[in-house]
Amino acid sequence: MEDVYDLVIIGAGPAGITAGIYAKNFGLNCLIIGEEIGGMLNSAYKVDNYPGLFGLTGRELAEKFMAHQKYLQIPLQEELVDKIEKENQLFKISAGTKQIFAKCLILALGTHPQKLEIKNIDKFENKGVYYRLGSNASFKNKTIAVIGGANAAVMKAVQFSEIAKKVYLIYRKDKLRADKHWIDKLMQKKNIEVIYNAQLSEARGHKKLESIVLDNGKELKVDGLFIGAGNVPNVSLIQTLGIKTNEWGYVEVDKAQATNIDGVFAAGDITTGSNGFRQIITACSEGAIAALGAFNYLNKK
Repeated sequence: MEDVYDLVIIGAGPAGITAGIYAKNFGLNCLIIGEEIGGMLNSAYKVDNYPGLFGLTGRELAEKFMAHQKYLQIPLQEELVDKIEKENQLFKISAGTKQIFAKCLILALGTHPQKLEIKNIDKFENKGVYYRLGSNASFKNKTIAVIGGANAAVMKAVQFSEIAKKVYLIYRKDKLRADKHWIDKLMQKKNIEVIYNAQLSEARGHKKLESIVLDNGKELKVDGLFIGAGNVPNVSLIQTLGIKTNEWGYVEVDKAQATNIDGVFAAGDITTGSNGFRQIITACSEGAIAALGAFNYLNKK
């Protein structure tokens, strides 16, 4: 049988890359496979809370992770995994025309942005409405609205303020829940207006987004809208394996990052671990622990 690995790590963000680093150091024959190297880290504006590396964009930090992976010569495939199945005593991973087999798995699939059910919102997706955005060059001297009150939304509002003429930050509660570090930066920006206790009810425009309507009846003329209303776990790929999740869809893990399925571990934002504190550093920690869990599992077989 071709391509049989001790361990296949599905997901190439911080958790997956870290798991690969530790698995390689443990001497495991491992492969990292993921649709996007770096994952959602690539879209982070600034990372100021990762020890020893600060003031970097998410993309710059992702490049350092990748440099470490290349230095250790850890096999990595940038592929979308279509299906995971159990076949005899192995796990079969299908990615396009490729089939890869593994003795155990680490799932580091991360999350994706929560989509909102708002009138006409789907009509303007990528036509002024965005859930993920790397470059903001098209919004220079424009007006943009950001939805949300946590770190992702506040960071994006600060980022947009550096090039946009006007930024609206719209939050459904009366107090932002982002870190104080980012709230302080937000409050220093004169071209950001925070609108509290309001939600988006409608998107309007012709061929592209032109304005948004709030539930208080106010209409705002905007050139773009970024939605940072939280994330949901990427679990559609693993449902056929019978992996247990909590009521919000996050994969339940024990202290070794093991799931309820023998030989399957999980790490990073997809899990219930780290007290729900989904950060780059906790993703890395879970990736390392999952690699140790996989190593111990394989040694007991």
